[in-house]
Amino acid sequence: MFVLNFKVAPSKKLAVFFSAASLLTAIVCIICMMSVQNSFPDTATCDEIGSYSLTFQKEDDGVRFLEQFGLSVDEVIDNSEVQIPAEFNDTYSEYNKLQNEIGLDLEKFKGKTAQKITYRLKDSSTQFAVLLVYKEKVIGAHLTNGEYGSKNLPLI
Repeated sequence: MFVLNFKVAPSKKLAVFFSAASLLTAIVCIICMMSVQNSFPDTATCDEIGSYSLTFQKEDDGVRFLEQFGLSVDEVIDNSEVQIPAEFNDTYSEYNKLQNEIGLDLEKFKGKTAQKITYRLKDSSTQFAVLLVYKEKVIGAHLTNGEYGSKNLPLI
């Protein structure tokens, strides 16, 4: 066992005690803030399907996620990174409203880099589903026909 001893003048013991207590409190606060900041819910809720899982730890979790919305996946066609803007313009504000329809909100992910995974769908009026994944959680999703400039649609 290792023991460290310090000799402190009696008049300075109180100052040393409060300094050590303040340092310890600051460390605990920082650890708590980091753990809260990095924890995201495992589920979200929307009126149409109720509560659904956001967990994305392995590739086939995307298929399971989309199946919760009645969608059937043919294959993954793209997996890349996308930067969520730190400030939303009108386009991103509209996109976030689309996310709000299924119980998601990109506000807390401003400035973050997310994984963007595009799936080709089977038997669907739209051809593709796109998921945004951050730290093993789905944070955004939409349907698209894949044409540049086309309107994104909600999963429901």
